[in-house]
Amino acid sequence: MKNRHSDANPNTHRAVTVWIKRLTCTLSLVASFASTAQVEVTQLFYHEVLRQYEQGAVAYEKGDYESAYADLSLAAQRGVKDAQYLLGFMYLQGEYAPRSIPIGMAWLGTALEVENKEWLSLYKKLYGTLNSAQQAFIDNKVDTYIQLYGMATQRIVCENKPRVGSRRKVRQCIKTEDVNTPLYSLEMMPEGFVPPFSCEGDFPCLAGETRVYSDHDELNPDNF
Repeated sequence: MKNRHSDANPNTHRAVTVWIKRLTCTLSLVASFASTAQVEVTQLFYHEVLRQYEQGAVAYEKGDYESAYADLSLAAQRGVKDAQYLLGFMYLQGEYAPRSIPIGMAWLGTALEVENKEWLSLYKKLYGTLNSAQQAFIDNKVDTYIQLYGMATQRIVCENKPRVGSRRKVRQCIKTEDVNTPLYSLEMMPEGFVPPFSCEGDFPCLAGETRVYSDHDELNPDNF
């Protein structure tokens, strides 16, 4: 029996060899690019993260829901609990954000990683209107949001500390310094809204990262 390759044209072998080498080179370049590609890292102080919430809350009180959404959503993505609650409320009410009970309750449920009687009362009231299948859906959605924007992922630590001159305690939260935390995309954004950070792909996708400085750090990217 003849060798099945014995009558092959030598030119064909050379052409195939060249094609394989080119393909290998291309795949190597693609792999190299993928391994070095990085998402954008935003470096800022924690008080700047809190300012996003404060600006959003002020805009909300003024009825400027578009500006409120822009600030609150970014603070919520970075783990600020008050921002997560207020953003959820905007989704529930349909205030600039498209009205959505699932997304609104997902943000409320994420905010409720910390204790707040007012927030919990609203959440329970809404939850009680749902049937068992809807409740299961909301439970899963809240779990997903906590995985994306919750305290563990966003490296948020909260404590109840006594208020100066009072026996009443207030909640104080901080975001761990000198650690990159993921900034995941938003679900069901308002029509026409352009987020400051975006990514390709279905929700959720990684749109960037946040790094909070220590007070003594200088804003010098060469340090990282």
